[in-house]
Amino acid sequence: MRFRFGLFLAVMPALHAAVVSRDWSDGTLTLKLDDGSAEIEWLSPVSFRFARSFGGPLPPTRTSHEKVTPTFEDANSILSMKTRYLTVEVDRSDVRIHVRNAETPITDNIASWANGHANLQIALKPDERIFGLMGGLKLNVRGETFERQHGFFFTSAGFGMFLSSPESHRFDMSKGFIESRGSSIEYELYYGPTAKEIMEQHATLHPQNEVKAPALDLLSRDQLPKQAEALPNTAVRSWEALAALVRTINQWSLSAIAYPALDLSVFDSASREIKARASDLSSMLPILYRSSGEGGVDVTTREALTPYLITYLREAYDRGYPIVRPLPMQFSRDASSERQADVFMLGDEVLLAPVLAPGNKRRLELPRGNWTDVRTNTEYRGNQFIEVEAPPGRVPMFVRKGWILPLVAKDRMELHYYPSLGGEFFLWEPDVNENSQFHAAPAGDFVRVEIESQKRRTYEWVLHHTTAPREVAEESGVYSRAASKDQLKPGTWWHDAQQNNLHVMLRAEPRTDRIVNISF
Repeated sequence: MRFRFGLFLAVMPALHAAVVSRDWSDGTLTLKLDDGSAEIEWLSPVSFRFARSFGGPLPPTRTSHEKVTPTFEDANSILSMKTRYLTVEVDRSDVRIHVRNAETPITDNIASWANGHANLQIALKPDERIFGLMGGLKLNVRGETFERQHGFFFTSAGFGMFLSSPESHRFDMSKGFIESRGSSIEYELYYGPTAKEIMEQHATLHPQNEVKAPALDLLSRDQLPKQAEALPNTAVRSWEALAALVRTINQWSLSAIAYPALDLSVFDSASREIKARASDLSSMLPILYRSSGEGGVDVTTREALTPYLITYLREAYDRGYPIVRPLPMQFSRDASSERQADVFMLGDEVLLAPVLAPGNKRRLELPRGNWTDVRTNTEYRGNQFIEVEAPPGRVPMFVRKGWILPLVAKDRMELHYYPSLGGEFFLWEPDVNENSQFHAAPAGDFVRVEIESQKRRTYEWVLHHTTAPREVAEESGVYSRAASKDQLKPGTWWHDAQQNNLHVMLRAEPRTDRIVNISF
């Protein structure tokens, strides 16, 4: 099966070259063409670099990447390279690139010379969605045109591409046409098939230094980490501008920008109502700074989320995932995910729906799964539109069933667990360079919760939507029932009948494994 490029490519005044000779050596295919040269360099079993020059020298090969040598076959008109995951074929007649996984086509593309520029034509399926390139009016940029020097994007077909050169590029995503402003074109292709896997491949080949916990403080412009990229410093004076800012944060994350930084001074000239909503939103974003003026964020919300944000700062360094995760990234197989440019996931566990219009209500469409409003403890079924009360003071925040959410509360850490699916959370402890691990698993009339703590800490499990237990116990003994929330202490449990939540408190020592069995 081959992709069809359509009428546009047929009528474009392009010239295609043929292969004159080839050299295959150590995972790199070098081609001499009748109008220049080309090269495919394998970077991993799921990624490769393609370079095409029309007359001049090829861009230099990468100096650092995984050593991988696919099987190679020269079969008359096709040059074929195959790893465990990908097959890449090159047509000798026109240097067209065919990429597939097993027998499933992923993408085709062809480089050409036309109108004094090197060009790349990517075959797109009719329903293929495209995300990245620093965005436009929608999260899905199919149909839009951009001028960019560096261009990262991924598509719903399961691959991503990164184009970078001294010259800029024009990306016409209505046709899958990319025009370089120079005489060569070069890209890296990553096979996913999910957005996260694509971004992880990109980060492996373009690593950054770690952004550490102090970056979560309110910074000055000069204190921003080098890895942080400042969002547009445009004054936000209207609801439309506030919504556009949230859309931009989403678009940047889809463009593999792991550390967008927000300047709080952009809200200084806004009305009191917009400032209040902007403050609610800002307190939950990872990197904040002020280029001028005064004013901070809600310290209580910020402190509660700090260990959670630290964990995802570390994951951004380890795996390249942005902390702010638009729905097309987190739910990449859900065709409806692109419809909401004004909501996003913060890490894997938290769905945020900032208020971006006058009033005290917020309407949104929940993704698949079952969700709980963290503010009200109300459960909602996913894949439906809901409207919630949203007074100023806190962004509507939802957690899906099966997740564990760690929050700091006074002198302890709360571990909010939403049964009835098993869940886990690995909390990064930067001062000991280890993860504390939290696990929860239901089994019939029992729930088993476990803490492998790297630090001395008081923990309070909060099991939501759970009836009063028959017994709470560890191997060392049975927990006693506290008469009220105020009397809860390590070794006791308390059931909140009004909220239908179970609270279990314990004190953990460093590098200990604490298992609590709860029977109903």
